[in-house]
Amino acid sequence: MVLSSNGLATTQPLFSFGVISDVQYADIPDGRSFLGVPRYYRHSILVLQRAVKEWNTDQKHKFVINFGDIVDGFCPKDQSLSTVQKVVDEFEVFRGGPVYHMIGNHCLYNLPRSKLLSLLKIQTLDGRAYYDFSPVPEYRFVVLDGYDISAIGWPQDHPKALEALKILREKNPNENKNSPTDLEGLERRFLMFNGAIGNEQMEWLDGVLMEATKKKQKVVVCCHLPLDPGAASEKGLLWNYDEVMNLIHRYNCVKVCLAGHYHKGGYSIDSHGIHHRILEAALECPPATNAFGNMEVYDDRISLVGTDRMKSTDMHFCPTS
Repeated sequence: MVLSSNGLATTQPLFSFGVISDVQYADIPDGRSFLGVPRYYRHSILVLQRAVKEWNTDQKHKFVINFGDIVDGFCPKDQSLSTVQKVVDEFEVFRGGPVYHMIGNHCLYNLPRSKLLSLLKIQTLDGRAYYDFSPVPEYRFVVLDGYDISAIGWPQDHPKALEALKILREKNPNENKNSPTDLEGLERRFLMFNGAIGNEQMEWLDGVLMEATKKKQKVVVCCHLPLDPGAASEKGLLWNYDEVMNLIHRYNCVKVCLAGHYHKGGYSIDSHGIHHRILEAALECPPATNAFGNMEVYDDRISLVGTDRMKSTDMHFCPTS
């Protein structure tokens, strides 16, 4: 607790960090999504540069989290490696601490996960892209791999790719597995550009949440794919979001879930009081506009201070686990 200039007590955050999602840079002309939304492929890296410049000027963030899809699927494949490296290099300009990355579908359209993990400095075993970290004793961050079970990124004969294709055959009758035609409601999430969390990762998550509970830590879950239908289109959800949230709801330690993928952004509070905030995409910022944020973390809330297209959001919760 400190005193402000008018003598009133003000609470300082425990720490803060920067966020950005879906940069999807490519050195190609502007285009549109399949829904007709404009996409500014060359401008998006300027959004990232302005974000890093602001974060460096403020000198207050302990780290930055990138929520995936740093390069677009339309990037010419002979440029994939150099383009991913170019965007990673822009993140490396951040001077405040580590930059934590996660894998998105557009990342996997460009490079196999075996190459991506080293480029994104995700240091795990056997191609896993999930991990956790604790920046202060009171908080733990969990980064999930939403493409653990996926038809993209793995070799075609890999068990996780085969499992994904089996799910798609069972759930999506369309020849084009990215088409939601004739799928109803939440079934529309079974599209090839989404994915699932496998059994091994679920067991790992259970163990992390159990440990966080014992340590009385508050947990922030991060995933490229959204975990709550109230915050995003059903076409953008993790395939087994319901199983993941059932596990999370067995504990009281998770306070906030953050995600990307659904470019419009969204916000909801689920039945257990967990906040779900989907971050607006940098890709869809018209020239001279931005979409990045600063997260201020307190004992009883996390406040997203957004810029331009990224809306500010105050997320209050019970501070005890």
